[in-house]
Amino acid sequence: MRQMPLNGYRTSHSCSPTQTRKERRRQEPVKTTFTPLRGFFIALIFGGIPTILLGSICLTLSQHNAQLSEKNSELEEMATEVKAEVDSLGKEIDSLSQQVGAPEDSSQSASDSAQNPAAASQSSRIADNLPPRGGPSPEIDALDLLKNASRQVPELNKTLDSAIKPALEAAIAQEAAYPDGQPVTGKVEVSSEFGIRSNPFGGSGYEVHGGIDFVGDQGDIIAATGDGVVVKSGENGGYGISVTLDHGNGYETLYAHMSKTRVQVGDRIKRGQIIGYIGSTGRSSGPHLHYSLYQDGVAIDPRKVMKLPESASSGH
Repeated sequence: MRQMPLNGYRTSHSCSPTQTRKERRRQEPVKTTFTPLRGFFIALIFGGIPTILLGSICLTLSQHNAQLSEKNSELEEMATEVKAEVDSLGKEIDSLSQQVGAPEDSSQSASDSAQNPAAASQSSRIADNLPPRGGPSPEIDALDLLKNASRQVPELNKTLDSAIKPALEAAIAQEAAYPDGQPVTGKVEVSSEFGIRSNPFGGSGYEVHGGIDFVGDQGDIIAATGDGVVVKSGENGGYGISVTLDHGNGYETLYAHMSKTRVQVGDRIKRGQIIGYIGSTGRSSGPHLHYSLYQDGVAIDPRKVMKLPESASSGH
């Protein structure tokens, strides 16, 4: 018979093997052993990640900077070209203003007042054949060049609108009115020149012919030699049916011996416009056009202003 303990509980001084191992595990600290090779790989892993990220960022920044540098170079090249073109445009406006007779102060604003001398490109200075210059001067970047060019454009437009365009339009109108065209179409054949000629109706004697006679067939087209206004149209004595145009600046033209006209007094005529047709009205020996050119009321040789082929000479 086993004896029970006095307090009613069984006492035992021995533990099971499983319980003993568990208790030892809880009590013993966990130990990690690093070998040199393992430590190197761990350091490489944890230290290499930031290095890779930093290298990637640096590479990206380097590529971005290279792109910006390339764009800046392109911008600088473009700004230089734009500035040179604007400067060249200013010089062309100056030259044009002198040709059309624009006021000098207007042409001056196109190049001098619109352009900042300190910002003028070196290429434009060379083009001007200026004497040698020197001295320290700060360089101008692309943005400043573009700003300078943009400031010139309104001044150039102002000069064009206020002075150049009106003067140019007047010059173009004057040129269009200048009677240097041909009054007949097709092959040009002259039967009588300007000046002294023998009597066209035979017999002896000479007369002063105040124009040029162009051979043509009945009904051939007669065209205005320049822009003008009709001041006479219809019967005109020995000239028969005729038209007279006032071209301004003292010039008038007369087209005579027509079969009929197509214009009336007061009509505004353009160069090359049909004004009538060849006939043989008035003092005429056959179908032809008598063409006279007057400057300040005096008849002058039309060949002085008219571009006629040498083959059109009559020899008279």
